[in-house]
Amino acid sequence: MVALFVAAMAAFEEMAPQDSLWLAVVTLTTVGYGDITPRTGIGRVATVLLLLVGGVFVVAKVASDWFDWREDVRARKRSGSWRWGMEGHVLVIGTPEGDAVRFFHGLVRQLRGTPDYREAPVLLLTRAFAAGPDGLPQMLCDEDLVHVNGAPTDEDALRMADAQHAAAVIVLAEREDDAVSDAISADVVARVRAMAAGAPPVVVTECVDDRNRVRLLAAGASAAVRPLRSYPEMLARALVAPGAERLLEDLFSSEGNELFRIDLPTPYRGTWARVAGLLLEQGLGTAIAYSPPGGEVRLNPAGDPAIEAQAVYVILRAEQKAGAKDLAALLARG
Repeated sequence: MVALFVAAMAAFEEMAPQDSLWLAVVTLTTVGYGDITPRTGIGRVATVLLLLVGGVFVVAKVASDWFDWREDVRARKRSGSWRWGMEGHVLVIGTPEGDAVRFFHGLVRQLRGTPDYREAPVLLLTRAFAAGPDGLPQMLCDEDLVHVNGAPTDEDALRMADAQHAAAVIVLAEREDDAVSDAISADVVARVRAMAAGAPPVVVTECVDDRNRVRLLAAGASAAVRPLRSYPEMLARALVAPGAERLLEDLFSSEGNELFRIDLPTPYRGTWARVAGLLLEQGLGTAIAYSPPGGEVRLNPAGDPAIEAQAVYVILRAEQKAGAKDLAALLARG
């Protein structure tokens, strides 16, 4: 359009190219300095056409395309078809059964509550929101979560989620009650580690069948955690404090170590250090908390201040459980 205008000005106005180009610029930008103006009627018509077609139609079309592109980008981000170009992020792979929004919300809250991952971006590779009309729910958007829609074993989806640049990866079991999920998780762990552009990420995976734990660790997982979807804290602890998940798993089961509440016949009065030390000396477990009369449970109390306890919470190994009935009498004697 500008080239045609310059040619028209040269033909009808005998205007120099630099002058007609200047006139085109000030006309399209609607500045209109007036230092150079067309003298002939056909030159004026050409200038008006340039202003109307170029300054109005083209600019409006460009603006419309810009807003359409912005809306398309927003829709692709919400639907999970956008490549984010992340590095050093936490990648959560998998689609939890049940309330996925609540699970992801609880998991990211746990991660953001730790210093190491407080500022880390979190990206979800999941099919949980593929059927939703708005894509990623607003509750998760408010937590600065983003997502990619895809299967966990899809390498294209993994690359779109920048798995090769992730600092940490959490792999969710496809189904909590199906041990075949462990095979899928092992495949995902191996793929993620093979894709790593630099140092392999820390990988935590869920393990449905305890017998597959060794295989998942051999595939490259740093920790294998039982699926406890009501407690996303388990996965966060495995990532933040490796090994802590084993303690938590034991506390949630009746195998191995188990958490007991020991009710005392009379309230114990003394220091917490005495309680903890007495149980360790007798080989009767590890005290971690106490309940004062009419009060809330006090977890990991200080050792020196005097306390009053009506019940003590103790972690016992399998061989110590038989002696649990003796703990109340032992603490009562002080």
